[in-house]
Amino acid sequence: MPPFRAPHAAQRRTFAGLDRAPASDRRARPQAIAAAPAPDADTAALATSTTGLQLMLSRMFGNDPDKPKDLGERFSIDLSKKYGEGGYGATFAASDKSSGEALAVKILDMRKVRIEAIQKECHILEVLQNRNIIGVRGHGAGFSGKHKDHYFIFMELASGGELFDQVIDRGADAMPESFARNFFCQLLDGVNYCHLAGDAHRDLKLENVLLNAEGVLKLIDFGLSHVYPVDRSSGTTVVDRSKPLRDVCGSKSYAAPEVLAARGYDGYAADMWSLGVCLFAMLSGFFPLDEASAQDWRFPKLAEAQRRGGSTVHAVYGFYSRTAKHLTPAVIDLLDRLLAIDPARRMTMAECRDHPWVTGKPSEPKEQGTYNAHEIVGDEDQPVYRGMGALPSQWEADAAMLDDDDQPIYRSLAGAMDDAPMGAALPGIMRQKGNADLTKSAPDIWGSLDL
Repeated sequence: MPPFRAPHAAQRRTFAGLDRAPASDRRARPQAIAAAPAPDADTAALATSTTGLQLMLSRMFGNDPDKPKDLGERFSIDLSKKYGEGGYGATFAASDKSSGEALAVKILDMRKVRIEAIQKECHILEVLQNRNIIGVRGHGAGFSGKHKDHYFIFMELASGGELFDQVIDRGADAMPESFARNFFCQLLDGVNYCHLAGDAHRDLKLENVLLNAEGVLKLIDFGLSHVYPVDRSSGTTVVDRSKPLRDVCGSKSYAAPEVLAARGYDGYAADMWSLGVCLFAMLSGFFPLDEASAQDWRFPKLAEAQRRGGSTVHAVYGFYSRTAKHLTPAVIDLLDRLLAIDPARRMTMAECRDHPWVTGKPSEPKEQGTYNAHEIVGDEDQPVYRGMGALPSQWEADAAMLDDDDQPIYRSLAGAMDDAPMGAALPGIMRQKGNADLTKSAPDIWGSLDL
């Protein structure tokens, strides 16, 4: 595409029309316009640039003239097989008519969600091409000439269920470290790719991680994402995170302390806290906190333990007179650093990817608060760290808000309270609703469709 060049003054008057010519020329405007010179090379360049921009925007928002006019020509939907249902929509089985590929379709009610927000999330998913991020095959309003008030998003099928189910189905039994390491390293790959591309997810949780039939992890639901400005003009990727984010969004038990405090935060650091909550839940069977704020009695106690230099993991287990002896020193160190309340002291993505527990490299045991002896779990099932694909070349500006998570269904673990002190309830695993504003409740009504 030729570089954009601003037209000279005469051309600006021609393009803009009324009220742009000098006052002395206004009464003779028809003659002045008729006598305007023919467009020169600069004007042609502007027209070419404008056409290219319009084409890019049309592809971004699903109106590419090269695409079929109706999704019904490309895909089929099986409403008899529902994968999930939430406050704003439901997910059903689908397939690609030409290739036969099994897909899933998310159907959203546009009377409850802004179409701009839906299209924004679809664009993010179209740009982010990574093994551990769900892929979008097509999207648009209406299907087979009907249901123009519903938006259809066709995605690759992840038939292995949610990572949440992998945790909850174990009951009171914690996930072995070898299993958790495999899931966590895949999750790191997906989130790291997002961060390199300028995207802070802001709603990382077990429910937003799916598995396909081969056990490959797929990160989903980018409706609450924030896209930072990215500069690649120097040949290196520079993400501008200088402006603090203010949105109190995400899911309560996964949201970082600085997010809930509404004092401005860095989206990448907030994602690292959420990753720590996911890993803690996988290995422990309960959340470290119900929420990282003074509304939770555990939070001030944890903050005090961290000020004294104690271990976060041992402090949380100590709330219920439990020990963390089933965890290795390496993973305790990793969790302690991910769950640092002070974001300036929290582990970064680069540090996390290089941590011995993640890489599988041996490390010397470290003093963990008042605990020092632990059982060692073998790491013969080390995951293969997957590489990243090509990064997207550009992003649109700020991401919009979207939430379609399942309704909050409490699913506490059997036997989870057996060792808790009197009156101290464990923050049991529960399905949580992501929200653009954690102080408000999202709607939970969904109407059926007749396709």
